[in-house]
Amino acid sequence: MILFFIKRIRFYILFSLLCSFRLGLAQQKLAAEIQMPAFSKTTVGEVFQLLKDRQDVLFSFNGNILQMDSVIYPRAYRGNLYDYLDGILGKEYSFKELGKHIIVQYTPQRMSVDFEVQTPRKDKVVITGYIKNIRTNNPISNASIFDRSALLSTLTDKNGYFELDVKKKSNLIAVNVSKEMFRDTSVMVIFPIEAQIGDKKKREYGYFEGYEEDHGLYRSFFGRVFLSPAQRIQSMNLGGMFLYSPYQISMTPGLSSHGFIRSQIVNKFSLNIIGGATAGVSGVELGGVFNINQYNMHGFQVAGVFNTVGGNVGGVQLAGVGNRVFGTVKGVQIGGVLNKVDTVRGVQIAGVANTAKEAAGTTQLAGVLNNSSGEVGIQIAGIANKAKKVKGFQLAGIVNIADSSDYPIGLLNLIKNGEKSLSLAIDENRYLGLQFRSGGRVLYSVLSVGAALVDDGPSKYTFEAGLGAVLLNTAKFALRTEITTRNHLTDKFKLLDNHQSSFRIIPAYKLTEVLSIFVAPSFNYAERDEDTISGTGTRWKTWGRDRSRNTFYGGGIAGLMLKL
Repeated sequence: MILFFIKRIRFYILFSLLCSFRLGLAQQKLAAEIQMPAFSKTTVGEVFQLLKDRQDVLFSFNGNILQMDSVIYPRAYRGNLYDYLDGILGKEYSFKELGKHIIVQYTPQRMSVDFEVQTPRKDKVVITGYIKNIRTNNPISNASIFDRSALLSTLTDKNGYFELDVKKKSNLIAVNVSKEMFRDTSVMVIFPIEAQIGDKKKREYGYFEGYEEDHGLYRSFFGRVFLSPAQRIQSMNLGGMFLYSPYQISMTPGLSSHGFIRSQIVNKFSLNIIGGATAGVSGVELGGVFNINQYNMHGFQVAGVFNTVGGNVGGVQLAGVGNRVFGTVKGVQIGGVLNKVDTVRGVQIAGVANTAKEAAGTTQLAGVLNNSSGEVGIQIAGIANKAKKVKGFQLAGIVNIADSSDYPIGLLNLIKNGEKSLSLAIDENRYLGLQFRSGGRVLYSVLSVGAALVDDGPSKYTFEAGLGAVLLNTAKFALRTEITTRNHLTDKFKLLDNHQSSFRIIPAYKLTEVLSIFVAPSFNYAERDEDTISGTGTRWKTWGRDRSRNTFYGGGIAGLMLKL
């Protein structure tokens, strides 16, 4: 009993001594001496910008707990950065340094740590203890307990109790305690070992800059189904901090070579036999079924079914079914069914659909649908394209939709600031047609239906489709050119075999802002009527077609056009 009491006293003495040096050793930028002027009135954002310029630091925080436009009145100051931030923001905020990042957290609560160390084997240490609210003395559940160097972590239970098994590879370990809304606490533990530790390499760690922006991974279908509540709690407690590791192997997200702290580790090589969930990838990740990354993926990622990334992607993503990225993609996404991303800069290829909030400079290719809520470069789809602004062109089997798109190609082009008009015209063969033109400011589509005003054999009606371009558009005059193909139908709407192709140049005089008159010459090729005896060769005529022979001929169309 006396020996146990002596051990406990020794540990608490060592803990107190080490914690007194913790700030100076670990927080170099926060301990740096600074000099700041007085401000009669300024904002938090302006002070942070000045500190960034002078001290080369980046501030990361949740916009819900600290507003950049909050007004403050700081006095002139000379001293360390930590005390300056503590003075202008208040005691309810805490500051943590990770690389160049100063993490500002709202931590109005404080915790106490009561622990003891057991050594059941020579190479093993078990650290047990209780975490309590220092003000209320109530136990704190779901607090994260982790050893950064050994890649070990656990959560406290409802009584605030924890156990952490540590292999003794060093005579010094730092057990860190984190809980949302509480100030972080570190427990330094020293115990004797026989192995030499002078060459032990310090583990590298980092911070995900966009963490405080709610990317929605844990609220998504993939997060709810494949990530446990304990992982979400761990992520909330540890914030954007992550560690680096050369590799990891997982059978499932719950069975990984990195154990419970797997979701806070960025790996250079990651192999998920069925599926895995990690902090991120900086290299290569292979998944038999799926890969889930909490933060970023930089490199090459392949999954049999799907990839899900909570942050950004730089490189190539390949998935048998789909890719879902909550941040920005810079590179190539290829999905058998679907690619979905917030922002993309590169190429998206999907068997069914690509969707993005912003895709400036991006090429989207899909079997069915491309969709961009903002700007996009090029869209090519089997059925439909939709975007707000298109810088390149759209090519769709049926319809293109956009606020602004100068070069859409499809049967229908519903462009907000583009071409939309109806015209009624008669051609050289005395067919009266109603044409609908839709498209952008340059390219547009033509759809037309017509009826024969005179007897033209079996042909009674026509259907016409084509592509047009606006060559000139002034206040009083417009010049267009069109290429169309016409199909003939009987009085019972049976399709005939005699097709007709036309090239037209359409000058139009504007009678008003919305009404124009036009007379347009055309050059045409028409196949003979299917119920006639064919003549020999192809005939050339100046005007009108020959119903018994394939004919190249001149023609024209005249009518009125109404701008919609």
